[in-house]
Amino acid sequence: METVRSPYHLPPRARFPMPWPGIGQLVAAVLVLGMATLIAGSAGGQIGPAVIPLILLTSVLVNAAAFGFWTGVLSALGAFFLFSFFFIEPRHSFFTSRPQDLLMLAVMLVCAGLSGLMAGRMREQVEAAEGRADVLEVLSAATFDLSSATDEATVLARAAAHVARLTLGPAVILRAVPERTGRTRSGPEGTAVVVAVPAAFRPGAMELQAADQALTRGTTEFASSDDRNGSGLTFLPFGPGPGRGAALTIGHRPLAAARRDTPDREQAVRDILHQAGTALERLALARKAEAERIAGERQMLRSTLLASLSHDLRTPIATILGSLSTLREFRRNLSADAQLDLLAAAEEEAERLKTYVERLLQITRLMNGGTVTLHRVAPADCARAAVARARRAFPGRTLSADIADLPLVEADASLIEQAVFGLTENALRYTPGAVSIAAGLRPGAVEITVSDEGPGLSAEIRAWLATPDLLRPGEGSGLGLPIAKGIARTLGGRIEAAAGRAAISLVLPLPAGTDPSAPKTKTAS
Repeated sequence: METVRSPYHLPPRARFPMPWPGIGQLVAAVLVLGMATLIAGSAGGQIGPAVIPLILLTSVLVNAAAFGFWTGVLSALGAFFLFSFFFIEPRHSFFTSRPQDLLMLAVMLVCAGLSGLMAGRMREQVEAAEGRADVLEVLSAATFDLSSATDEATVLARAAAHVARLTLGPAVILRAVPERTGRTRSGPEGTAVVVAVPAAFRPGAMELQAADQALTRGTTEFASSDDRNGSGLTFLPFGPGPGRGAALTIGHRPLAAARRDTPDREQAVRDILHQAGTALERLALARKAEAERIAGERQMLRSTLLASLSHDLRTPIATILGSLSTLREFRRNLSADAQLDLLAAAEEEAERLKTYVERLLQITRLMNGGTVTLHRVAPADCARAAVARARRAFPGRTLSADIADLPLVEADASLIEQAVFGLTENALRYTPGAVSIAAGLRPGAVEITVSDEGPGLSAEIRAWLATPDLLRPGEGSGLGLPIAKGIARTLGGRIEAAAGRAAISLVLPLPAGTDPSAPKTKTAS
């Protein structure tokens, strides 16, 4: 995109003319001079003639400080003529013959002129400082708002709001439409309104045409001096786009060239657009980084699954192959009981192999972001189904349940059952002693907790549960806990492990507006 000069590069005198006073200001200045003349005339006999010029000079200072440079200059001339007409002999005429009177008039003119000039300049400097302070305040707020934005829509809305505040008028941001297949609802081909401040503002046909040219050429399109024959907004392109074009353009009302803070405000608009472009690039890089993280996580999944296949599938496959080959070669020499034992071993290992393959498929689906249809389900019923399934799978183990009736949650019943069963199976398989399952409420959520008599999870595993990673680095086997974590994350919940005790909980959020009170009836078994 080519570099575009500011639309306000004018010679300094044309760019910063001293604002001419209005009729009201001139009338007020005349009244101030008249009041000073009356005071000087009525009190001249008591205070002495030397004080009269000071009274008139005070009125000049008041007018210059209140109404600006030109008012001060005109007040100085007016004070000079008033002093000459009313207070220099012969009075009521502009004629004087005494040299000392001429000198007094000259001194009066010089003093009045300098007083008006300095007071007017001081007023202009105060106004310029106030304008710069306003601009710096907007820039500071814009910097904070744009740096803290987390999505593109927020960046554009905040940029438009701050530009509208700077330019004292409406602002609108339009986007380039890649495929010009027809007219959009916003206007001509190639443009679409993204955000406008105020929200009800919509650019006209001439503005949309100017915006389309700014997007296509990548150059600034200036506002027309006549809104009826051209665009009433100045459009500045920003954001990366193909070729010389741009992705976005912002339109704003041009500031009056007579404003003293116009250059500061114009520069601030360009600074805000630069910050908005930087924020959009930051968000794009964040999306790219997240995509790279997901790709890396999937690559780690593949590595983990390969390691898991080589570790956990080798034993059941070897057992199945060994049992079947033994039966095929030595069946005639084996007793009926031995043959049944071999068949039972092969069947047990085949069942184990089936379970493990199902887990591999489940974890792969979770990692690939498989969609889940959510319904209102009873988590207590899902937990009881998982308990019954665990008792069938481990008939010789002690398993107790104390599950309260819980409010409904937005989830998938089979996934809740799978997660609770996975946590229960881990406890039964890897720890001795009894295992208990309890369900209850916490603020804004339900929790199902599996406790055992083991040492509990290590600090490393508890830290991993708080991360978004589905698999632990270097983990070669044991997919029950990762599957439970993936299910919890898919359902909008989480897995928590207590420090210092062997307990792990599945926490699921309650839907908005749910009554947190749950029935007190419990089903114990």
